[in-house]
This record gives sequence, structure tokens and C-alpha cells, in this order.
Amino acid sequence: MRRDRPHQAMTFAFFPAAIVVILTLVVPVVVLAVENMNLSDLIDVWRRPGVSEALWFSTWQAALSTLATLGLGLIPTWIVSRYRFPGRTAIYLILTAPFVLPTVVVGAAFLALLPDSLDRSVWAIVVAHIFFNIALVVRIVGPTWSVIHNDLVHAARTLGASPFQVWRQVLLPLARPALRSSAALIFLMCFTSFGVVRILGGPGRATIDVEIYRRAVLLGDVSGATALAVVQTLLIAITVTIWARRRTTALAIAQTPSAPLSTSRAFIATAYFAGLIMSIPLIALLISSLRSSGGWSLRGYKVLFGFETVERLPIAIATVVRTSLLFAVIATIIAVPSGLAAAHALTRRSRATSAARSLSQSSMSALLVLPLGTSAVVVGLGILVTYDRAPFDFRSSWWLIPLVHAAIALPFVVRAAVPVLQAIPHDLRAAAATLGASPSQRFMAVDLPLLRPAVTASIALSGALSLGEFGATSFLTRRDTETLPIAISRLLGRAGSLSFTTAMAAATLLLVLTMAIITLAQAGRRR
Repeated sequence: MRRDRPHQAMTFAFFPAAIVVILTLVVPVVVLAVENMNLSDLIDVWRRPGVSEALWFSTWQAALSTLATLGLGLIPTWIVSRYRFPGRTAIYLILTAPFVLPTVVVGAAFLALLPDSLDRSVWAIVVAHIFFNIALVVRIVGPTWSVIHNDLVHAARTLGASPFQVWRQVLLPLARPALRSSAALIFLMCFTSFGVVRILGGPGRATIDVEIYRRAVLLGDVSGATALAVVQTLLIAITVTIWARRRTTALAIAQTPSAPLSTSRAFIATAYFAGLIMSIPLIALLISSLRSSGGWSLRGYKVLFGFETVERLPIAIATVVRTSLLFAVIATIIAVPSGLAAAHALTRRSRATSAARSLSQSSMSALLVLPLGTSAVVVGLGILVTYDRAPFDFRSSWWLIPLVHAAIALPFVVRAAVPVLQAIPHDLRAAAATLGASPSQRFMAVDLPLLRPAVTASIALSGALSLGEFGATSFLTRRDTETLPIAISRLLGRAGSLSFTTAMAAATLLLVLTMAIITLAQAGRRR
């Protein structure tokens, strides 16, 4: 019996995260598929108006966005990962921060930036996707390039290779696994894009996620929406599972950092230019929130905060902000402890047989990857359909929203903690055990202090993801549980310059709240 205790403890530590994922994702998707779809729907749905067009649009715009993101992101990634220069940390943060921004903020920023002839076009969507996903290139490819030894580059140059030949024959082959990983994830993010396409795409353009929402909410075609949701979920889950297994190697390699080198003025100028370009949409958002049809004005903020009442623009901003922050706090309280416990379970040394341990850990990893591989729109639709009957009539319950937000944040919490836990020497835990520390005492005295950077990153990610979540919340929100992204979308859907200015002010407020969370977490991480 004693030999099974470590394995039982590992399973118990994984239990809270498993419950969150099962309740918010597995059960709703299964019920959605079983009760609202038959095999004929899987074939018939593609013949319905708009569905094949949505599939084609999702595929080609995702491919174009992926190629453009890689093409424009590799040079700044190379510079910030390999060279030391003044302002390097700031440039790195500017390049990576957009990934945690709410999609409605990104969409609103490009509505403010682009001229009227482009702000509802394919090009607006592609540019917004580049802005949003370039962080993935920096975070995935950058660590691989940062550990390439400088002598390897010098040796190639000594043998007569030109800079282009070094890039093509040495650097790109070494980064090929990371490039494939980042390309797959960028394609996935663009293929399932919801908020950006809803805001920037206009009525004539829809991804599969937007088509699911349109069929379920606007057309009442639940069976068609379910068929699309099931097919997309299966395909994406397979893709993300493959990506997650390959990504493990990249995370392990990235644990050996390489000191950046000083660089030339041309490289410094390129890095600064990239940072400036990435800052322009957010600057445009701020400027747009301060302008109305009559010129510079604070009227959008006055309406937003209730200093000016406009009958056709009802928005209780105090209630909306309070609701968004409350949901973010609850989601973080759920996601961070359960995610850390699950990460500890995945990395702990078990006395079970290696085959059983491998099977158990693979099952756990697959379950935790599911939220990353399932569209938030599908999750929202599944919950809406599943929890609407006795004794589980929870569809209008406010706590479902932060619970879903926590499930969406779980994979990011686990991925922040696993590399740190794997890097902790087993001798430290063994020494603590020798001194009489129990497993819980070992975790508190050894693991938790070393996990502080991962904990602060997890808190920031969970809070930011909850604040900006738009897909599932679009299905679950009610008038008394409206969040900032829903309010911004509602304002952007209204005609008139005052509605637009107020939406820009609300998007700026959401941007400030998100960046405040990230900044506080970074400050705590440096202490």
C-alpha cells in the first residue's frame, strides 16, 4: 500500500484542475454533441449557406496571417534574443505584451488606426493578427536562438559564409522545430479568431467560430452550430496535443540562457523601429478615445463614467468594471492554486511502475491541454446547452463565467510552472525529507519559494485572460453580469460618433487595467 501513496498523492493534487476542466469543457462538449447533433448533421452542415465560405476564409486568412507574422517577427526576435543594447527589456515587453491584451482592445485599436476603407477588410484582420501573435515568435523561437553558441556563428563566418548563408544554413535549421511550433500555434490562434474578426471583419467575413456564434445566437441553428463545434474541436485538439508534446523539448532547451552580445546601430534602430510600430495601434486607441466629431474632447470618458447621461447609450461602467475585476479575482483564485497543484503532480517522482506513471501523466497532460485546444465559443455554447435543466439549471448563474475563465487560464498556469518544477534539484527535496519534512512541508519550504516567478506570471496571465475573455462570455453574460469586453462590443455595434468614442474610452480603460495587472505581477516577480 505504501508504494501506491505517491501515485495517489499525485492523483489527488491533479483532482481540482481536472474537475474544473471536466465541468466547464468535457461534459458540455459531450452533451452538446450527443443531444444536439446526429451523423447526418456532420455532412449537411457544410451545404448550409455561409458554412463552406467560413471554413475557406478561416483557412486562408490564418495561413496568410501565419506567414506574415513569421516573416515580420523573425528579425526583431533575432535581435532581442541575441544582442544587448539600451532599452532591450522595454522592446521585449512591447513585442510580447500584445498577446495578453483582450482581443476587443486589439480590434478597437485597429478600428482607431486604420482608415475607413480598410477597417472592415481582410487586411485589417491580418494586420491585427500579426500584432497579436508576434509575441509567440519572440517567446518560442527566441529562447532557441538565445542558446546558440557564438562560436558556431563565428566558425561559419571564418569558413567564408556570408551573413545570409549563416542565417539560411545555420540559424534557421537550428530553429526549425521552434519555427514549426510557433507556426502551428499562430495558425491555430488565427483560425479560431473570434473577437478580432467580429470587430474588424464586418458582416461579410466570418471564421468558423464567428459562424458558430451566428448560427447558435442569430439563426437558432443549434444543430448546425454543434456540428461545426464538434468538428473544429476534434481537429484542434489533435493539433494542440501534437504541438504540446513537441513544445516540451523546446522548454527544456530554453533553460540554458546565453548572454546577449552588443550589437550595431543598424540592429538597435531596427529593434526600436519594431517597438514603435507595435506601439502605434495602442497610441491610436488612446488618441481616438480623446476625440469626437467636434475635435478633442473628454466626452467619451464623461459618458463612460456617468458624468454625462445619454439616453441611447446606457452603460453602468462602475458595475461593469466591478464585475470584470470580481470575475478576474475569482478566476485567478481558482486557476493558480489548482494549476500549480496539477503541475506539481505532473512533475513529481512517483514510485509507481514507469509504464503506469507514463500513462497517468499522459492522460493528465492531455486533459490540461484541452482548454487550449477548444474554442471558447464552443465552450460557451456547450455550457449554454448543458446546464439549462434541473437539477443543473446553472445557465444564468454568475459563477459559471469566472469558472470558465479559470479553465481557459489553466494551461498557461501549468506551462509556467512545469519548467520551474522540473529544474528544482531532487536533492533539495530529499534533504528536506531527511530532516523530517512532510510532503506538504517540502512543497511549502522548497518548491514554493522557487516557484515565485511562475506564481506571479500565473496570476498576471489568469487575471489578464479573465478580463479580456470574449468568446465564451458572449454566450454566458447577462445584463447584471456584463463585462468590459461585452460592453465594448455592444458600443461598437451602435451607430454614431459618440458610441464609437465611448467604446474607444472603454477599450482604453480595459487596456489600462490589463497592463496594470501585468506590471504589478512583474514588479512582484522582481522582488
